[in-house]
Amino acid sequence: MLLAGDLALRGRLAPGWVEVEGARLMETGHGRPPRPPDERIGGVLAPALCDLQVNGAGGHEVTGGHAALDAIDALQLAHGVTSYLPTLISPDDDTAQRVLEEIAERVADPTSPVAGAHLEGPFISPEHRGVHPRERLRVPEDGVPAWIEHPAVRVVTLAPELPGALELIARLRARGIAVALGHSGAGADAARAGFDAGARLVTHVFDAMPPLHHRAPGLAGAALVDERVWVPAIADGVHVHPLVLELVRRAAGRRALLVTDATPAADAPAGRHRMAGIEIAAAGGAARTPDGTLAGSTLTLDRAMRNWTAMTEATLAEALHAAGEGPRAAAGLPPGADLVELDGDGLVQRVMRGGAWLR
Repeated sequence: MLLAGDLALRGRLAPGWVEVEGARLMETGHGRPPRPPDERIGGVLAPALCDLQVNGAGGHEVTGGHAALDAIDALQLAHGVTSYLPTLISPDDDTAQRVLEEIAERVADPTSPVAGAHLEGPFISPEHRGVHPRERLRVPEDGVPAWIEHPAVRVVTLAPELPGALELIARLRARGIAVALGHSGAGADAARAGFDAGARLVTHVFDAMPPLHHRAPGLAGAALVDERVWVPAIADGVHVHPLVLELVRRAAGRRALLVTDATPAADAPAGRHRMAGIEIAAAGGAARTPDGTLAGSTLTLDRAMRNWTAMTEATLAEALHAAGEGPRAAAGLPPGADLVELDGDGLVQRVMRGGAWLR
């Protein structure tokens, strides 16, 4: 099947074409298609979206069992996300083992958008833990549970300043697991040491880490200037001010990525929900605990992508790269025959998964 139309690819929007054979993406390019297309796309065609951090959505937490994951899968696909990482918030051993097995089943299922697990913790700083339960936090030097290296794990977020963290980063990278630095009080030197050890991401820049200061640039400053590092941001206008989002865009360029850090309150009816054993609700444009503490977002990734164009000077093509091709590359996911068709305002019109249109 050869599709032609306006194609957003590698941050550039121009006439182009995509060739799909079965469930395989054969070739893409800007310019004239190599032969008459089977279909001309009326809107904008782009690689489908990829979310590296989904704690829940639609009233469900990713730890809620197969029914919850079914609902989250359907919601992600409806919003143009054909690959996402269910994220476990410093889980206990029993929860980690159970949920990682459930995630592994979905990774093997070509109809599911689950691409692996993101373990956010337990090796994080107590001072920057956010809603992570303090009693579940660990130090790598004291021992690493076997489930950290479960085959379903694709990303691990940890704090590089913890004793044993640099050795763990190198160990995870040797296993092909991407490492993000986050929920950390690391200074610039500790952050650079983490990057030197193999970390290639930060978990939501500026959030759950010290602020950027001109005499203490910290993890955020180190990530923004290190060309090896992908820099995901939560673009809801609450977690990071729009002016700072533009700073991220200008400093990181094509390394700037979009991530939702979505909670069960994302795309859900008004009300209270549970996440990591804590009560949360949508309030003030984000998810918060009853005392007002930020506890993640209410974003879907397509809305984050539209926010990126509204809150910064990013073009639609740049925003699609930050929400699609970039996150896939950061997580080590190969390109697939997953596409999304949008209108000129960035609203999802159709989604292709594995070479077949879903809607």
